Amino acid sequence: MKIQIGRDIVSSKLQLNIDGKSVLLDKADVPASVSKEHCLIEIVDNTIKLQNLDINNYTYVNGMAVEAKTIRKTDRIELGRDRYTLDWKSLEGQFPPVADIRPLKAVWENFEKQNIALQIDERRFNTLRSITGLITMVAIALSIATGGRSVWYVALYVVAIVASLVFFIKAYRDASKIPYRRQELARQFQRDYVCPHCGRFLGNQSYDIVAQNTCCPYCKTQFIH
Repeated sequence: MKIQIGRDIVSSKLQLNIDGKSVLLDKADVPASVSKEHCLIEIVDNTIKLQNLDINNYTYVNGMAVEAKTIRKTDRIELGRDRYTLDWKSLEGQFPPVADIRPLKAVWENFEKQNIALQIDERRFNTLRSITGLITMVAIALSIATGGRSVWYVALYVVAIVASLVFFIKAYRDASKIPYRRQELARQFQRDYVCPHCGRFLGNQSYDIVAQNTCCPYCKTQFIH
């Protein structure tokens, strides 16, 4: 987040330009020694950087003139020759809310992992079901090759029938279990994959895509990622 600080020429109030949005602080008049574009504060995660925007400007941190410096919220910041003091609490009151979305990466990865696991289980089961057809084909081939004199083809037929019955029972049970598992997985994902500030679901898109957004599409909270 970038906050450009200066004096509004018309109203003589302190003007903030926060990521392109202009705000006037309804405080006491700002002295003329504070220029229209006086300094810039940039906040990245927990780091706050202050930069003087013009060599003719005077910006002080704890009484020392600076051109660029990493600062803390507790530092005393003064602008211009008249040493106009910035009220950090007043500044923060104008900042848009921020939310750390980095924990959502684990939520997305877990959802994706469980989805893939369900798909693998289904494909493995379908592969096993195909074995019954293979056993039947072997039994038919054995019957033809021996002219029906071998009892092994009968045993293979029995194995194929038993396997088909087992797979049928499992498929019948899974027909109700798997949809419920998918439904519960989707519900849990929709509960967890939300904006930390407003709690709105961020959609079925990967974390990498969500992280490309600078803010929540609903409440406009600034994302930290």
